[in-house]
Order: sequence, then C-alpha cells, then structure tokens
Amino acid sequence: MTSYFLTRNKPTPKSNTPATPAQVVQKPAPTLKASYLVSGDVFWGRGIDYYAKQSPLKDNWPFSRLHEFRLSKYNGWISDMECPVTDRTVPYQTQVDKLILQCPSHYASTVAKYFTAFTLANNHTDNTGAAGFADTRANLAQNGIQFFGNYDKSVIKDLCEVVTMPAQVGKQDASLPIAMCGYHWLDSTPTAGELAQISLYAKYFPVWVFPHGGTEYSIHHSAAQQALYRKFIDYGADVVFGDHPHVIEDTESYHGKLIIYDLGNLIYDQWFDNEVTKSLIMNVQVSAVDDSNLQAYLKLGLSCKSFQDSCLTEAKAQHLKAYKLSYSYQPIVGVRSNDNLTTRATHPGTAADQKWLLNRLDWSVTSAGLQ
Repeated sequence: MTSYFLTRNKPTPKSNTPATPAQVVQKPAPTLKASYLVSGDVFWGRGIDYYAKQSPLKDNWPFSRLHEFRLSKYNGWISDMECPVTDRTVPYQTQVDKLILQCPSHYASTVAKYFTAFTLANNHTDNTGAAGFADTRANLAQNGIQFFGNYDKSVIKDLCEVVTMPAQVGKQDASLPIAMCGYHWLDSTPTAGELAQISLYAKYFPVWVFPHGGTEYSIHHSAAQQALYRKFIDYGADVVFGDHPHVIEDTESYHGKLIIYDLGNLIYDQWFDNEVTKSLIMNVQVSAVDDSNLQAYLKLGLSCKSFQDSCLTEAKAQHLKAYKLSYSYQPIVGVRSNDNLTTRATHPGTAADQKWLLNRLDWSVTSAGLQ
C-alpha cells in the first residue's frame, strides 16, 4: 500500500545546471565633454561704435543678435580682439585714415556676456601704445575675460597662456585648462625659439594656436601661411585658428589635425563686399576620458584663469602626464549686411550661406582627413 505521506513529501530532484550568478552591470565611466565657439576678428570702435550710438540698444547693439546662434548649447567662445580696449581716445577720422584703432572700455562688461577669451596677438592691440595695451589687459581682466598673446611675439613669456575653459563631467561643471598661443607674424616669421613655446606647453596641455598673418582679402592661403601653420602642428599644436585677412579662407587637414587659414570678420565695420561680411564660427566639440590624471588637471584648472599664472609650473611640479582631447568640428556661418541696423549686427546665415561656407572651406576634403 502506497503511503500518501511518503508520496507527498518526496524530495524534488536537484538540477545539474549550476546557478547563474547575478550579473553586475558596469556603468560607463563619466566623460568630460564641452563645446566651444571659435571665431575671427572682433572690433567695436569706429563704425561699430557709430552705429551703436544710433541704436536704442547702445553698447548691446554689436552683439544683439549673437543669441540667435543658440549660445546655451556652448560652453565658451574664443575670438581675436582686433583693437586696444582703452579710453585713450582715437578720433573717428584717424581710425579711418590711419587705421589706428581703439575700442571704448565701457563695452567690456557687455562683451563679457558672450566671450570667454581673446587672443591679443595682432597688429592693432598696440595702436595706442604700451599704455593702451596695458589698459586692454586690465579692462578684460576686470570683466572676467581671459586673454593671451602679444602684439610683439619676441616677448616670449606672453606667447602662450593656460586658459581655463568651462566643461562638464557628467552633470558636474568642470574647469578645463587648455594652452593657447598667439603669434602676430606680419613683420617676420616666428623664430625656432618662439615656436618652441608650443612644444613646452604641449608636454602637459592640449595646445591651440592663433596666428595673425597672411594677405588681406585673399580668399586662399599663401605658401608662407601653409609652411608656418604646418610648423605649428609639427611643434605640437592640436589645431590652428588663423586670422588677419578679414575674409574666410580655406582649410586643410595636416597629420589629421585642423588648420583654419582665416576665420574672417565676426564683428567689424567693413561692409564693402560680401566677402568681408561673412564669418566662420567653428563649433569645436571636445571630449576626454575621466580618470585620475584628468581630475588632477581639472583641479589645476581652477587656478588657471588669471594672466601669467603658474599652471605650467604646477603641472611640471606635480609630474602630470599630458591629457588628450578628442575633437569634432562643425562650421557655422555668421553674416552681416549693410541694409539697416538690425541686419548690420552679426547673425546666422541662411542655408545658402552655409552651403557657400562649406564649399569655401573645402570642408568635405578637410573633414575626411581629420583624426
């Protein structure tokens, strides 16, 4: 007779399949990301100041349509300051006849709402003498705008500067130190000693070079530009952003790195043809793996906002290893017309303007060669 209890309590056979351990999901490490705008000549004296005084917007007028570039998408903006920012007044007609420029200092607080840093390495920042150049630095610093470069490239200590750029790691704000070098080379090409500053900084930081030279109003780069700008890359630069010709020139990829031969005018009182009224605004998107070395740089970046800081010395003392940025680029066109006060202010171009820009840059060829 079968026992009911024995049948009911019969043990369940054990499976020969081993239990699968719980899967541990690895979260991806946070990545540093940032997006910057880089553009050409900025000047708010002479005709720009004249039109600003006519506008009810006053000091805000030259920059009144920059918000149309959707600035909230970007972490910072770098450009070429093409004048001394000083109240050592240069009469309007003198600025016109002798090309001695001056930008009134009362605009600086408005400028600070848009721009993170300026290169001062050009042929106009000395137009009111050494005193005016000192005023420029003081007025920019007072308004929290960083700067680098000198009108005199023989002042070696001023060629390169560590600039702190805003960035994010995940949802956290970060201070990213990038070395930026300015070379005003209209009178003579940089010497080996002057170029060596790039290599000195490249041992510890990504280096962006901003040269000022070339032929005014030429839409193609010269052989001299190409030879020199390629040297900047050879000495360790990540990217080259040229200015001075006042028109957008072509670009190229050299050893997988971007050379922009001229960015054109961003804010300027030139409207005599279509070329001088267009501007290349390059959206530079960067990223980097967040590790202990990068964290050391982000901590260092907190102290790199002041001019002639000790960030390079500190990087050496801490034996930091140079961190690497990954880059992607998106060209954006800015335009101005001479129709009325609204259209004279720099604003985004049309789809046709954007197509023109990509063709001028030879962007399909250049972008294919970038690392």
